[in-house]
Amino acid sequence: MQPLLCPAMSVDDKYRTLYAALMGVFNDIALYARENLDRQQLQEIINAAMHGVGQSAGKRLVRVYQLKPTVEDALKLLLLLNNESLAYLPKLKQIYAEIDGDVGYLTIRRDPWYDWYFKHIEIDCSVSCSQHEFMGLLSELGGKFKVEVLEALPKGDERCRFRITRER
Repeated sequence: MQPLLCPAMSVDDKYRTLYAALMGVFNDIALYARENLDRQQLQEIINAAMHGVGQSAGKRLVRVYQLKPTVEDALKLLLLLNNESLAYLPKLKQIYAEIDGDVGYLTIRRDPWYDWYFKHIEIDCSVSCSQHEFMGLLSELGGKFKVEVLEALPKGDERCRFRITRER
């Protein structure tokens, strides 16, 4: 018998493959949930999945980038998580953060997750993102943060915009 080696993959190929797999998992969950659950149950299962994405990514990102429980580092963490789709398809998404003292703002001008996923299922993705994905992510910083939705694509706005503050 002759051993067969796995073909070499670049880091970019590995990233794109894992990203496609994650999108596939989310799509399959959404299809199953839409066909088998009521709207509230669908919202809850998507919220749980988004929390898992945020918290899992947050564990690694906080450690690797040595982030602290400040509004500035919270914004950096949100940028790190959300820029994954900017790296994947740079022409589809523009994301930036701004800080004004103790208040931070995250703006997502175009999000592939919304185009590919959220606008096709009947959930409030602004809640899934802000209160589940983002809060799961920020929980890994320590401290307590508040994320408010200022604008959202599903509410008819041209972008998603969030206010981030640290609770005392």
